[in-house]
Parts: sequence; structure tokens; C-alpha cells
Amino acid sequence: MHTLAKRIHNITPRNVRLTFDDGSTVVLEMRSAEFFQEAFQAEGTDDDGTTYRLVTDGEDDPLVAGKETGDGWETAGVVVDVERAAE
Repeated sequence: MHTLAKRIHNITPRNVRLTFDDGSTVVLEMRSAEFFQEAFQAEGTDDDGTTYRLVTDGEDDPLVAGKETGDGWETAGVVVDVERAAE
């Protein structure tokens, strides 16, 4: 099981602060967080209402975040840290 995905799963439904590999952060109000064997999928929104989706196929794969834009979806980054956000 992916360590960061498990942390998100344990924090949800509380707000989650994600740190990406470029050092940027985002706080998400989580809507869902589910494991399907080793695979993980989650969805949440930031303060602006932008939807983010998080996915990983297992422990050895990165936890990748995508965000919804007016033109579809774009990669937000690889998640390198997860913590419970102040509410």
C-alpha cells in the first residue's frame, strides 16, 4: 500500500495539505478516497473550487495529482508529502 495514499485515506474526510515535488502546496477538501487492492483514487477541491484527482497504482508508483481546467485535466504534480490541514 502506498504510504502517502494511506495517509490521505486516514485523514479523509478532513482537509488535506499536499506538497508536490516542485515545493508547491494545496489544501483540499476531500470528497472521496478509496483503495482498490493496491490502486488508490481520491478527489477533493481547493478553496477556488478547482477539482483535483489523486491516483497511484501501488507502493512503487508515484502518487500523481491532476487538476480540472477549462480545457480538461492537467497534471498538478507528484505528491511528496501529505498532512492534515488546519480547518
